[in-house]
Amino acid sequence: MQVTRRELAGILVPAAVAAQTGAPSNPADELKAAEARLKAAADALGRHELPMSTEPAFQFRAGA
Repeated sequence: MQVTRRELAGILVPAAVAAQTGAPSNPADELKAAEARLKAAADALGRHELPMSTEPAFQFRAGA
């Protein structure tokens, strides 16, 4: 299954919006909420298979 950048954004944006609804009051709660968002995003990405031949939209070049 191939996932386009737009489809990937469609997967990640709702998770980010849902995470912004509740604002924790102390740093420990913020850390737990961030870990939960990270796990949710990783799980969403893990459900889609990306082949190794997928290339980024840009190239890294050493030296200027």
